Amino acid sequence: MASSPLKAMLPPPEFRAPPPSPVAGVHPHGLDSPDGDDEFAGFLSHSLRVPKLNLPHRIFPQEATAWNPPAIDFRPLISPGDAESSAADLVKSAAAAFGCFQLVNHGISPGLVAAVGVAASPAFGIPLESRMKAARSPERRWGFEVEEEGEGEEFLWWCRNGMRDRRELAAIWPRSYKDFSDQVEGLWCEIQKTASRVEAVLLGKKARNEEEAADGSLLCLQKHAPNGSHNAGIKHELLRMLVRSWSCSCDLSLHLPGGASEFHIYSKRGWYRFCPENAAIIVTVGDQIQACSGGFYKHVIGKPVLKKEDPQDCISMAFHHTTHQAIAHSISRPDRQGEKTISLAEQIMVAACLAIAYHIIAFFFCRSI
Repeated sequence: MASSPLKAMLPPPEFRAPPPSPVAGVHPHGLDSPDGDDEFAGFLSHSLRVPKLNLPHRIFPQEATAWNPPAIDFRPLISPGDAESSAADLVKSAAAAFGCFQLVNHGISPGLVAAVGVAASPAFGIPLESRMKAARSPERRWGFEVEEEGEGEEFLWWCRNGMRDRRELAAIWPRSYKDFSDQVEGLWCEIQKTASRVEAVLLGKKARNEEEAADGSLLCLQKHAPNGSHNAGIKHELLRMLVRSWSCSCDLSLHLPGGASEFHIYSKRGWYRFCPENAAIIVTVGDQIQACSGGFYKHVIGKPVLKKEDPQDCISMAFHHTTHQAIAHSISRPDRQGEKTISLAEQIMVAACLAIAYHIIAFFFCRSI
């Protein structure tokens, strides 16, 4: 029997064998020779060994693996007929198997995306003192977010609901905020329709009206660091991605990589990278849809990565679609009734805590000998 195209694109199967036993190593501090007892000292130096525990590479992989997620034509999803059913099945299969796929022919003009990027550029030139007045915080979902000194990445979070954010941003960005607001409003309307349609396909329900669907959504505009920021190390990059994902729980994320030629995702399978299709939207499944599907759809974390040959003034965008009603919607999964889904972020946090606890215990154990 011939295998399906989707199965052929799956990464290598996961073999859930138990982790290897700790490898014993020689005690790092050695032992002073007791007076007149060389044999006893030799016995202790060869017997006292502290095991060294190495975490599996699946938690913190050494490098990203090249991979290509499926590219799905969006047009059949909005055209009734057999083609719609086939495209919908492909979207569901990709979300269940990978948690990530690309949308092509989505109808959002590349010119509109570029215009929003150009209009947003002056925002990242506003003095830091002024940007701090409109900084993002737990009480304020929108605003500026500046990375640690030396990282070089900057973020502007924008939401559509309410007028308070527009007044405060306009106060520190008086010259061109009106142009940015008009451009981003147009992009918001287009990408919201796309996100609502994808969510309706995944959850098997009708799309709601625009005002209801926009509730809770956020648009993140990211100014990349020159020559990319991923050179700081893959572990550091992963932890930064996890922290940012915890502060932005969502149903779906629709990524517009802009001028970035590479996209990275992290999932239970590991760390993957690929080159997006021209003008494609990259869709990643959020934690809320994973929860309401009982783990059927896979939550992954993703971001575009700037390479040396890419434009250094690149601004990418991510639309985090949230309706606050996806959790109330359930998918009938008889084989998953009663199961509790543990999110990817929670699993990474537990693994990191265990690793830290091990090193602390080993340190004090060595000191006590």
